[in-house]
Amino acid sequence: MTSITDLPVRLQSVATRSPHVTVVATTHPLTVGAAPFNTAMVAAMRHRGPVDLISWKRPYPPLLYRTAAHDHLSNPPRVESAAFILDWADPWSWRRAVRRMRELETDALVIPWLHPVVAPPVSWLLKHAPARTTRVVVCHNVVTHERVPFGDRITARTLRRADVFVTHAPHQRAELATLGLASTPIVEAFHPRFVAADLAHPPTADAVLGERARQGDPDLVLLCFGAVRPYKGVDIALAALPHVDPALTVRLVIAGRFWEGRADYEALIRTLGVERQVEIRDRYVGNDEAALLFASCDAVVLPYRSASQSGVVGLAFAHERPVIATRVGGLPEAVSDGIDGLIVSPEDPIALARAIERLARERTGLREGVQRGQDAQSFDVYAELLESGIAKTTC
Repeated sequence: MTSITDLPVRLQSVATRSPHVTVVATTHPLTVGAAPFNTAMVAAMRHRGPVDLISWKRPYPPLLYRTAAHDHLSNPPRVESAAFILDWADPWSWRRAVRRMRELETDALVIPWLHPVVAPPVSWLLKHAPARTTRVVVCHNVVTHERVPFGDRITARTLRRADVFVTHAPHQRAELATLGLASTPIVEAFHPRFVAADLAHPPTADAVLGERARQGDPDLVLLCFGAVRPYKGVDIALAALPHVDPALTVRLVIAGRFWEGRADYEALIRTLGVERQVEIRDRYVGNDEAALLFASCDAVVLPYRSASQSGVVGLAFAHERPVIATRVGGLPEAVSDGIDGLIVSPEDPIALARAIERLARERTGLREGVQRGQDAQSFDVYAELLESGIAKTTC
């Protein structure tokens, strides 16, 4: 067994202290790249040791990203300090980031992976990270939801530079193996639950009652939250509404920017005759508005066609709301059927309608189940897993 005295001098110091970690990721006021997740992760990691957060001035190529990347609406109570250095289109900014890592004697570099569009800077940073730096890639998505030309090849070429992967769902191990990355060590983690008070000040009881009244005081308010994209199956949620027991009044709020096809959704709403049951908020939803939406709904609906995992589940649980989700990707691991939510078959509006009816009967018990699970899936537990994986690889 190797002892500390058998290690090189630099690694002896790492073995007797928390490693100095650099995280390269988006954070507030950016809206993209899992920014709320990164902020919460860095906050938890900083409880355990020194962490430098290098963020982005421009995280995506400007001609490809179609909406604003900055949040000018929210004022979250918790914001983590960061050095906004990186620009997707400026390789000199990539060099400045690596120089900062050398100056800080970084032991581990942590970078999230969400989409092949970030491959040029991420690949360069992984390749040129200071010698003996452990390169950790947090896999939000291994395979993209929508087809990207050469996406798997780009992902494989980029991620092969990692020393360790952090996954959020069991099926991601097989996805990495399919890309030829089975030999790289994996820390099997989970998508943690956010702390609602870190994202926004909680709405008042009067504000929640007012929002419910504005919705018509239905028996159930359901929320589809986040950017509206085909794989998220919002059309399936719409198709379920006519099949719900008419004795149950249900209101569905769709809150998030439509990437494409809003007119198609509106046509479907008219065809189904559910205009009075649906509200569309086609815009970026800031933290304060989101807090009110979650607080005033009875459950969050994720009728996804595909998923790795979902930050929306973490948001719903942070606001103590159960989730109705489909049996795809990592959602069945994130949502415990009958405990903190309900799981249904994908592409099945009838099954979703039955789940909505079941929610009406069981909502109190499901909300209690959400409350019981908060500590076990916290960002503090996640940070401990992450540190353990870094330590094993470093030493």
